[in-house]
Amino acid sequence: FWGDHGWHLSEKGMWAKGTLFEVSARGPMIIADPRRKSAGRASPRTVQYLDMYPTLADLCGLPRPKQLEGTSLRPLLENPDAPWDRPAYTVQVRGWFIGRSVRTERWRYTEWDEGRRGAALYDHDADPHEMRNLAADPKHAASVAQLRKFLREGPVSKNILPPKAN
Repeated sequence: FWGDHGWHLSEKGMWAKGTLFEVSARGPMIIADPRRKSAGRASPRTVQYLDMYPTLADLCGLPRPKQLEGTSLRPLLENPDAPWDRPAYTVQVRGWFIGRSVRTERWRYTEWDEGRRGAALYDHDADPHEMRNLAADPKHAASVAQLRKFLREGPVSKNILPPKAN
């Protein structure tokens, strides 16, 4: 079971669906395989819908297409607390620029137009409602650098917009 992503119901003054805040980017996902010893247990790991096809192919014993993005969640179905270092990504288009967000278990980092139109860092351990932007705080420079690298090298690193007309 998985569903559509969230919707702002006045959080942050918005009545909107397409934002890069947690309330909009997060959505439900339930995978139940009664054959697993861990059936019925939740996993605290950060995953993304992009992982559904590889997971279903893996569970069905089907070959994985080479160009397929995402990762099988089978290790988490076998052990919901298994180590997992894969972030989740969200992309939002605003006119002629893109916002990209990367979410780890602790952090959400967002850049608009590769940071030229702003950046945001939220610590979900201390600030689960994303009220305090830490991106400009020098104490968090190492976290920003690591998360920026995820954005530059991850699956959302490619420009998805057509070139501007002259």
